Amino acid sequence: MKKHKGKIQMGIVIGVFSVIIIACLISIFSRMYTENKEKEEFRQLAEIVTEETTNTDNETETMKKPNLLKVSDSDDVFQTEQPVYYTTYYEPHSISELISMNSECFGWISIAGTNINYPVMHTPSNPQKYLNKNFYGEYSFSGTPFLDARCSSDSTNLIIYGHHMNNGTMFADLCNYTDYSYFTEHPIVVLETKDGAFAYSVFSVMKVKSDDWC
Repeated sequence: MKKHKGKIQMGIVIGVFSVIIIACLISIFSRMYTENKEKEEFRQLAEIVTEETTNTDNETETMKKPNLLKVSDSDDVFQTEQPVYYTTYYEPHSISELISMNSECFGWISIAGTNINYPVMHTPSNPQKYLNKNFYGEYSFSGTPFLDARCSSDSTNLIIYGHHMNNGTMFADLCNYTDYSYFTEHPIVVLETKDGAFAYSVFSVMKVKSDDWC
């Protein structure tokens, strides 16, 4: 009788654990499916707003390098009021079309050779609106990169937030910059806004926890 009762209890325990394991697997695969679906949605958006170029095989774009230092704060070697121009490769996007699709779009950020190729949103009155929303304002695990509410198009420092997704999307590739070879192979961040395309040189990387004070 005791053995029979013990078998029943063991069967119940196994059954409960089986249900828990199945539920966890369903949750994991469901999230993976959702994240990959969101990745595809961003790819399709990029395809819609990517502008055609005259030479798609070897297109060189001239972009203005922002002068982030004021002349009075710089050493003599950097003191110049003339904009610095140089060439780099990137796929131009129609920012006007993005803004027409969603007026809360600030621009487009990309780093050649990485997965970072996304719109950037800006909602000063609701700073974290796109933390878990896609470009169209629908709920999203991945969210959409967004500009800090304290920043504007006139700011000399632009803070852009984005998730680190386990499938390597969004800003996950930024963690690779702790590898010096990766750092040197992907030196330029391109930010396109209604004011033009700007190229930023990566000069320093810091990896911190979300609750660290920097």
